[in-house]
Amino acid sequence: MAKKRNSPGAFGYGGGFTEIGSKLFDLWMLGVLWLLCSVPLITIGASTTALYYAVIHSVKSDDGYASHMFWRSLKRNFRQATVLWLTLAACFMLMRLNTGILMALTDGMAGLVMIGFYTAVMVYLGLTACYMFPALARFDMDTFWFLRIAIYMSVRYLFTSLMLLVILAGAGALVWRFPILLLVLPGPVVWLMAEFLESVLDRHGPESSAGGKE
Repeated sequence: MAKKRNSPGAFGYGGGFTEIGSKLFDLWMLGVLWLLCSVPLITIGASTTALYYAVIHSVKSDDGYASHMFWRSLKRNFRQATVLWLTLAACFMLMRLNTGILMALTDGMAGLVMIGFYTAVMVYLGLTACYMFPALARFDMDTFWFLRIAIYMSVRYLFTSLMLLVILAGAGALVWRFPILLLVLPGPVVWLMAEFLESVLDRHGPESSAGGKE
């Protein structure tokens, strides 16, 4: 079939390559915004929620400008995200403190078992965050509903949880080897994680995907 005259073509404005380039730019820009807004550390939860919200709405669904979606979510979810982040961070620091004490004072098998246990708990807390902040980006619920549902989903969907850990571990290894990639990877990493998370969130959100946060 002959191409229509008004078709933009692959390289024209609105064509395939232009669209892909625009999405890649949005992912990079969102990652930079996430990095800048995470610098105070206390705001990591809110900036992560905003990054996920902007990726699924602007990059995946072409619904609004990426930067606008980011700031919109940051403002809307700041309080809940900060409370949840501080809760997780406090639990993580407690586990890390216990691990450090055991490593300094024990060298027997019992100590190694407990170190392994606390390390597993820290990994689980990180996995819980992988579900919690995306859920917050999607739905309006009581603050600690997000913590409860994240704890449940991280165990219920083991394959998804494993894939999230693989993605994060791979990204972490790349950033450890090439720190400059921290300016590039956050957006694409969240985009890839959303490929696994969205189907899970659709099943367990209090509202349907179409009726969630706009």
